[in-house]
Amino acid sequence: MGSVNLDDQPVTATPYGRWQQLNGALNVNAFGINAVVCEPGEDLGIEHDETETGQQEAYIVVTGRAAFTVGDQRIEAGPGTVVAAPDPAVTRGFEALEPNTRIVCVGAAPAAESQPFGEWIADAASA
Repeated sequence: MGSVNLDDQPVTATPYGRWQQLNGALNVNAFGINAVVCEPGEDLGIEHDETETGQQEAYIVVTGRAAFTVGDQRIEAGPGTVVAAPDPAVTRGFEALEPNTRIVCVGAAPAAESQPFGEWIADAASA
């Protein structure tokens, strides 16, 4: 089992913001998971699509508030909000709306049709 406290994880400054690599600390490799700490007005330069990788992405706001752009949609989100970019071809990005905003980013190529993640929840509820 892996567990991390984001406050204890090293933060690495990059041209795209201050990031925390979480895969190694959590010992997972089926999907990418990182966190970013950002400030209002900080130009992260992270607007992108995942056409080449085929990845779908989800972003979880942990602290602060952020504005996400996914295609032509703008979504303002606070702690506990999950924003998804399921279409790899759609451009996505985000910016902090409050100081010390932290976002956990999760991404992977879509699962094979034989691995519908989360379906066990509906199955268990109907049992």
